[in-house]
Amino acid sequence: MKNIPYLSSTTMRDVALQAGVSAATVSRVFTAPEKVSAKTRQRVEIAAHALGYPLSRILPQGANLPWRKVMVIISDITDSFYSEMIRGIEIQAKKKHCTIYLFDCAYQSVERDFKHAKGVPEGYDGLICIGISPDYLANSRTAPIVVINPYSSETLFPTVHIDNLTASFNAVDYLIQRGHQRIACLTGPEELTLCQYRRQGYLQALKRNNITLNPYYLVRGDFSFTSGISATDHLMQLTPPPDAIFCHNDKMALGVIYRAKQLGIAIPKQMSVIGFDGVEECQYADPPLSTISQPRMAQGEMAITLLMDLMEGKPITNRSYLLETELLLRQSTR
Repeated sequence: MKNIPYLSSTTMRDVALQAGVSAATVSRVFTAPEKVSAKTRQRVEIAAHALGYPLSRILPQGANLPWRKVMVIISDITDSFYSEMIRGIEIQAKKKHCTIYLFDCAYQSVERDFKHAKGVPEGYDGLICIGISPDYLANSRTAPIVVINPYSSETLFPTVHIDNLTASFNAVDYLIQRGHQRIACLTGPEELTLCQYRRQGYLQALKRNNITLNPYYLVRGDFSFTSGISATDHLMQLTPPPDAIFCHNDKMALGVIYRAKQLGIAIPKQMSVIGFDGVEECQYADPPLSTISQPRMAQGEMAITLLMDLMEGKPITNRSYLLETELLLRQSTR
């Protein structure tokens, strides 16, 4: 069968060409499958599957749907932040007859490997990117692609994401309303879009409350536990030191709490700490960490649902699918 690249507007004629049969035969598979041989029906079903044509229009109710192969690219599979996203993808994928294959790009060049493959690797029906942008595949139409974070107006693919700016603004504003004036911000890598938005939310909260930014309170981290420890050492040497720290992720916030305890700093009596992400470990910190919780499982479920719609040829009109966050208040804040 001829290999036809994926198109969201796949027609019955495309299926016929892929299967090597006439359009009339494909039509009979849709309307009167009992009049078509099992071998021919299978050819048409495989062709429709390859092109992303809605199988529900081909197979009779109750028929066994073929399983699709979906690659999930993740920026660091060892980071617990991604575990619930993957779980959400897997739970929904099973319901939709998809098998998930994980590709960890922490130490591999996705852009290099995928450019060499000129698109989504052969044999996969779709791709989900978590934490990375696949815009270098913009000219590839070999298979549909959905992204989970980050989102920008220039993103070329449907993206499931949160409002990082507003969530950060709300967290810092909460600290201010509790009497904090010397609020530090421990950022993640500045090249990441989500960190740029979280930093902007911090700055806007200060400005809205007429608090002058102390540039020494802006410290760059790398999302690791150890960078939270290093940042705490640096900030506590300032005069005056901050009375609250907003961290761009929970790992760094846990590092802050760990080091503050070693330095004899009482949290939250002397200093409040807020993280971002809502990973499970937060509730077991000493004291339990206040954090911005994002619906990671729901992000995974929505991503695979969107991908299935694309694979089945359904129209997707939006590129932005925004989910809500929640400020979870625990004992690390006043």
